[in-house]
Amino acid sequence: MPLLLIPPTRLRYLFATKLIAAPITALATMGWCVHKAGGSGNIFGLKPTVHGSTKAYLWLSCMSSVTGSWSTLACNIPDFSRYAKTSRGQYIQLPILPALFTACAVIGIVTTSATGVIYGELLWNPLDIIGKWLEMGHGGRAAAFFAATSWYIAQVGTNITANSISAANDLTVLFPRFVNIERGCVIAAIIGGWVIVPWKILNSAETFLAFMGGYAVFLAPIAGILASDYWLVKKQHIDVPALYNPDGRYKYWNGINWRALFSLIVAVTPNLPGLGYSIALQADGSDSVKISAGAKNLYTFDWLFGFVTSIFCYTALSYAFPSKDSLIKHTVYGNEEIVDEGSHASDIESTSVRTREKGGYGVVDEKRVMREL
Repeated sequence: MPLLLIPPTRLRYLFATKLIAAPITALATMGWCVHKAGGSGNIFGLKPTVHGSTKAYLWLSCMSSVTGSWSTLACNIPDFSRYAKTSRGQYIQLPILPALFTACAVIGIVTTSATGVIYGELLWNPLDIIGKWLEMGHGGRAAAFFAATSWYIAQVGTNITANSISAANDLTVLFPRFVNIERGCVIAAIIGGWVIVPWKILNSAETFLAFMGGYAVFLAPIAGILASDYWLVKKQHIDVPALYNPDGRYKYWNGINWRALFSLIVAVTPNLPGLGYSIALQADGSDSVKISAGAKNLYTFDWLFGFVTSIFCYTALSYAFPSKDSLIKHTVYGNEEIVDEGSHASDIESTSVRTREKGGYGVVDEKRVMREL
């Protein structure tokens, strides 16, 4: 809680520590587990317990849990990428993030498989492995202390960046008169730490995967609509000042873009039965909600379905029933009165226009802009 009251830009040392400590701890834990399991032979010699279509849908379900965990940042990554020095800094995410988290997934899978050989049960939560170390004397307790400290730093860093700041930004927009970033972080902590009873979510791997997969049902269509609106419909041309004007060109119909709302409903509705089924599924495998096999199978790739469906639906509606007021020929930045050579007066959408320069978007003096604001 105290760390939430510190501006994120002043926590860079905490994030740097996390960047170093978490990988070292993960690799050390994997190395110890593999060694205790007698090497990698026993681990990779494990046979699958499912086959055919069941295996395929379980694979898709695991993929959805991974994408579900990133579905929040897929929608609010600008909360953090806006601090980049240039717009090109965002492109490094494309090669780095998949490679980085594929490595993390491999470490997790190997470690979990090794615990199955060591203890006869699969320990997917690192804290459970630390709990086993506490039974191994003073050396095990020391290892547990350092590992727990590392995971604490990793959890705090992740929650501040991926959860608290993002929620706080949204709350400040919804209630600017009453909520600032610090208050928003505290509200998010109370809701996330107590109201949604997260200890029940972490009770088992099955409930955790169901929870992470449930994220995607609602957030995947939002990401799809955002992507298609910017890249396919508006073709990267946005009137930035109008985004903050409630009566501007993006007001649509009473503040609602019915194309986006309709696309969201179309993409979410087919996955609601699967979401209800996964929530009601008990730890012993019994279910209190009965749905068809097709609905269960569709839910296994809910993120992919929602993302693709929303893109197709929103783009089709936007071209069939275009909102002409929201479409412009050139980006309106609203921070400097600079126009490329060759631009005509008819291309200027506002008195403060900035179109793309030959060297990129240029660098804006943030302090000067804040003084003017």
